[in-house]
Amino acid sequence: MPGRDLTVIGLFLGALLSVAILLSAFIAALVISQRRRIALERVHAQRLLTAQEEERSRVARELHDDALQRIALIRHEVDEVARLSPEVTHHIDGVSAELEDLATVLRTAAHQLHPSVVEKAGLVRALGELASEFGRTAGLDVRLAVPADLAVPVAPAVAIYRIAQEALRNVVKHADVTEVDLSLEVAAGTGALVLRVADAGRGFDAGPPRPEDGLGLIAMRQRAEAMGGHLTVRAAPGEGTVVTAVVAPGRAS
Repeated sequence: MPGRDLTVIGLFLGALLSVAILLSAFIAALVISQRRRIALERVHAQRLLTAQEEERSRVARELHDDALQRIALIRHEVDEVARLSPEVTHHIDGVSAELEDLATVLRTAAHQLHPSVVEKAGLVRALGELASEFGRTAGLDVRLAVPADLAVPVAPAVAIYRIAQEALRNVVKHADVTEVDLSLEVAAGTGALVLRVADAGRGFDAGPPRPEDGLGLIAMRQRAEAMGGHLTVRAAPGEGTVVTAVVAPGRAS
């Protein structure tokens, strides 16, 4: 019965082919669904970060336009009292100095909430000011290696700035060093922005992301991923830490 055998074989091969096609279609659908989910999560994360930056910007403007202006007005009134009543000048000088200190604290807070220099002067200038700020406030010598004429759109620039800011904070808190290297470069071929913050401090046992990881580390990863990139941390006890963030460049500004 050769003909019947061939028919059975043909039916079997046809069924096998149908199963293979269905499996391929199912796998393709899973891949497409996964890609869509990742894309939606990325868009959602980027929207949340954008909303967060907008709220920080609003608060920073309130500090600058309201609180700092009121402090300036109070200082003027205090100086007037000192001029009219010389006998209280010593006490007035102390109040004036306290007001100046408060104004400095509020300016710093406003800058940290929303680094307007990123939008106004660009990422390279902003990183330079960030390095100077950590040198002033934390005694950390930030050795910069960044391109002199790099133009970066605002969204990836803010992401890089925030990641650098958090990485430097971690160095101050945990590394027990007075020097750190911060570099920014453009990856050949992809044009991606690559930020590295490296210290030779205490280090730690780095591994895959864990639920107990600090909010700062989680936020850095989220910022990089929201911009189509990723963040890696290479560290070992006693061997320092290297934080590397890769961020998609976006369109040129």
